[in-house]
Amino acid sequence: MSLFSRALMRFQPSVLGGLTVRGTQASTRTIARSLVGLCSNRRPQREFPSSTLCSCGCGIHGIHTRGDRELVEFLQEEIAAEKKSMSPGLPSHLDDFSVKGRDAELTLTKNFHDEQITITLNVNHTVDTEGPVEGTQEPDLRSRPSFEVDIKIGSKVMSFTCSYVNPGEALAEDQGQNEDVFGINELTIYEGEWDEETYCVSGDILDGMMYDLLMNMLEERGVSNEFAEKLSSLCSDYEHSLYVNLLQNVQDFVKRK
Repeated sequence: MSLFSRALMRFQPSVLGGLTVRGTQASTRTIARSLVGLCSNRRPQREFPSSTLCSCGCGIHGIHTRGDRELVEFLQEEIAAEKKSMSPGLPSHLDDFSVKGRDAELTLTKNFHDEQITITLNVNHTVDTEGPVEGTQEPDLRSRPSFEVDIKIGSKVMSFTCSYVNPGEALAEDQGQNEDVFGINELTIYEGEWDEETYCVSGDILDGMMYDLLMNMLEERGVSNEFAEKLSSLCSDYEHSLYVNLLQNVQDFVKRK
């Protein structure tokens, strides 16, 4: 945006869509002429033909703005630094769950006797910070997404919506929990496909004994506190890889790749 346009925006309360809201058209033209005079004092920018190679050294055709060049230079350093702490890749298994990733979504599956157990989650907007990483001043970025646990027998599904407990906090004492890593937010059971008409009950209003037994049910199927910690680490590594990939895509976009 030119200096003229930015300066003109300061007077938008007076001018809207070419019509004067306060003042007169004459005063508006006076403001515009003053801004033109201000802009005319700026040093004229040199114009380059579109076929000229970019001056940022990326070797492509077309001239970037100064901001574009600075962004590309920053991203080159940032990507190199982030790759140093990247994990080698998404593992095929977490405990006895097979793991698959698609964009921001992760799906973990296993069979347990006659049951098919599926965990689904999305890592978007799931990163929060803990204390500094040991030996550094940098915060530890952890992904703690809500996740769905579906236990399927035939065409019937018992579905749990779970979320991580904030670090250092425990669930309500009347539910008999002692520093659980995660808790049950919602419970439902349905046949076939879930839809909006399916009844769901909040974990907050479940009987305390029933809540404990449901948590035990999940633990017996491998969804324990220990597993939840491993799942958070997996999500943190996966989200970090997506972040680095996004940085690379931004750099490629600015460089017209």
